[in-house]
Amino acid sequence: MRKPMIAGSIRRYTFSVRSFIIRNGLFVMFIMLLFGGVLWGALNSRSADEALLKRLDFILQTNYSLRCTQGLISAFVSSFASSVMLTALCLLSGLSIWGFIPALMIPFFKGYGYGLSAGFLYGAYGLKGIGYNLLVILPGMFFSSVIICSASLMSFCSSLKLCSCFFSAAVRNDPREQMKSYLLSILRCLLLCALAAVLDMFCSLCFSWIFTFS
Repeated sequence: MRKPMIAGSIRRYTFSVRSFIIRNGLFVMFIMLLFGGVLWGALNSRSADEALLKRLDFILQTNYSLRCTQGLISAFVSSFASSVMLTALCLLSGLSIWGFIPALMIPFFKGYGYGLSAGFLYGAYGLKGIGYNLLVILPGMFFSSVIICSASLMSFCSSLKLCSCFFSAAVRNDPREQMKSYLLSILRCLLLCALAAVLDMFCSLCFSWIFTFS
């Protein structure tokens, strides 16, 4: 009796995953763009150095050494500022008829920063770098990445709606209501980014003191 029950559970799980992908195909596509950026960043981390990570830190939060020394407020501000920059890009992309193109690039760019930092930590510090990545960087980065993917998807859809309004003679929905809904959705994403920054701050407080990099 146990084998049929296990087989039935596997079939139900496979069906639920398949149905989720079908219902949320666009969101899955943006998640795949994010993972593509992570992979590309990890591959390019061999040629990266600390100077490059420091230059990209304000946008992509790649400066691992700063996390070990900054205070709570600085940790929150640096994490939230990075998310605000990318969310602002999503907002502006959704207000343009050509914005669907940069909207596709934002998740890749976000993943590239994480892959670059994680790959450099692993290559330079081995297991210590992996532990630092899992405990300090990954939790907040995971949630902020999902939020940025959601904002990018909203931006992508908003830009396509603007294109349809521009090239179509008949307007089915009120553009003002669409714009209001879009702006409120981006605002919710921004608030969720603040929560992700709080998580990032909490992880830095609890675990960054364990690691020292020299």
